[in-house]
Amino acid sequence: MISKSDWQPSMASIYSVSWIDASRNDFGHYEVTYSYHVSGEYYTGRFADYASQEESYLKRNDSIQIRYNPENPARSFYPEAQRPMVSKVSLLMGCGLGAIVMLIVYLNGGFN
Repeated sequence: MISKSDWQPSMASIYSVSWIDASRNDFGHYEVTYSYHVSGEYYTGRFADYASQEESYLKRNDSIQIRYNPENPARSFYPEAQRPMVSKVSLLMGCGLGAIVMLIVYLNGGFN
């Protein structure tokens, strides 16, 4: 299995860009579809980008550099897509809450 850092670069053309409003279960984000070709074959890729909603974001027919798996060219990704921060924020909040609970238990003589 080849590491993503070894996937090959290729230019891709943006096919569509849609802004998806924030919902109860997700943050607002762009849904982007692109196409690229490898050895004469055309492929399609998609990604969600959690960048802030901006007028200057990617548009149809823009070019981006993606990376594809040379062992399976149908698999690709856009390395500059921004991921949601919720997982890191949730992790930090959970750790902070756990530390507070442990401190309260300790101050109340809970650790013997």
